Amino acid sequence: MTCKHGHVNRSKYLVGLGLVILATLLIFSVLPLGTAFEFGDDESYEVIKAFMCSKGYRLYTEIWNDQPPVSTVLLTAAFKISGPSILTARLVAAGFGLVLIAAFHELVQQRSGQWAALLASFFLLASPGVLLLSVSVMLEVPAIGTGLVSAWLLFQWSRHWHCGWLLASAVLMGVALQIKLTAALVAPAMMVELWLMCRADRNRSWRKGIVISTLLWGVAVITIFVAIGLTWGRGSLMSSWKSHTATQVVAGYGRAADYGFEPRLLLNHLECVFAAVVCLLTAAWRRRLREIAFPLALLVTASVIHAVHRPWWNYYYLHLAVPLAWLTGWILALLVQHLFDSWPGKLPGPASAGIWKALALCVLAALPVARSERRLEGSAKHLRRQESAAGNPVVKKMKEHAARTKWVYSESGIYPFHAHLIVLPELAIIMPKRFWSGQISTRKIVETCKRYQPEMIMLPRASATEEWKELLGRHYVVEATDKACVLYLAKRLRDGAL
Repeated sequence: MTCKHGHVNRSKYLVGLGLVILATLLIFSVLPLGTAFEFGDDESYEVIKAFMCSKGYRLYTEIWNDQPPVSTVLLTAAFKISGPSILTARLVAAGFGLVLIAAFHELVQQRSGQWAALLASFFLLASPGVLLLSVSVMLEVPAIGTGLVSAWLLFQWSRHWHCGWLLASAVLMGVALQIKLTAALVAPAMMVELWLMCRADRNRSWRKGIVISTLLWGVAVITIFVAIGLTWGRGSLMSSWKSHTATQVVAGYGRAADYGFEPRLLLNHLECVFAAVVCLLTAAWRRRLREIAFPLALLVTASVIHAVHRPWWNYYYLHLAVPLAWLTGWILALLVQHLFDSWPGKLPGPASAGIWKALALCVLAALPVARSERRLEGSAKHLRRQESAAGNPVVKKMKEHAARTKWVYSESGIYPFHAHLIVLPELAIIMPKRFWSGQISTRKIVETCKRYQPEMIMLPRASATEEWKELLGRHYVVEATDKACVLYLAKRLRDGAL
């Protein structure tokens, strides 16, 4: 009888997970994954790195990169198998988006039950920017999603007490850190969980268990992290270290300290912020803080770090969205359960206190759902309205001259990627962080372009400064423009065409 009951419970939970995955896939399926010119701002960096690597160029030694290698290695492999298309890249991204939602659902379900898991998964996908990040070729969702899988494996260890689960969790965390170091934000919440798990196990010395388990997990994480760094990530230390430690003021780019967290961003997520506050108060009053220890620790960690860390980018909001969605799902599930428990056996009269209490609870539960659904719908519409790559005038011109083009310089790698053109390897990644850390300057870029003499130069509007004027005026003409960039074509190519 026990086995049958356990089988029924597992089937019920798998149905919930299946519903979340199916709903997410349906939303992804209506988005222009294979045609949109650009989703997230950092897509240009990720696709051009993987494209260049698929053409035989080496990361770190030939292509500057300040991020760990795992994502680029996976995307490079996908390009070699299916071809370097934006659809291939975004399908890989969407796969990680599913991993994020599925791992999050399973974590919430194990701690807070099925209804909380379903609600929290909806609130996460409807959080500001999360849908966009889930289908964009960027690093944040793969890193945090893999980190949450690592946390789920740790949760399984607490149920089975087999070191295999603990080691598997460590391996996944090591991989997550080699996708992006922001995955480390999940680690403190995992350590809180590990401490609480060991303390709850009355059959052994929990203090000794904490020390041994933490050391085993930590050593395994470091081992995997170092192993990947010495193989795929060889040569990454210097560029990464400088990018994350050195900073200077650069004309046109300001400084890293200018980009701080803006509290007004929370106004766009006010329903979940308010629900999270209510959740914390309710859990403390009911002495159920253990159920929300993981999201609470994650929320505190992310809040403290982002209060002081610079620069802040909008996609970092995912770090706050995950715990806020969990806490919102928890309190709404509790509210719905209270509504069911307090509903009388027969329908009360319109003047009774019971009906008004029930209506009030329904309104309280419906308000955050309605506001989040409206945001999710707006996010999907925004993505569907994105300009197509085929319709971009600059990409059209680049493809027109592609057969006679050897080199391209482009501050945004998304343009040459859509045209399948090779960029100058050492200038493949041009980002503010590279300027702030003193690893590049406009003068160095111009000197490199003079040495390579690329057939095409792509610059953002108003970026053709004095340092560019001699090179552009003597050797290039404007060939095409769009709302963001200007394409300069080498005169020798135009003369040859005539």
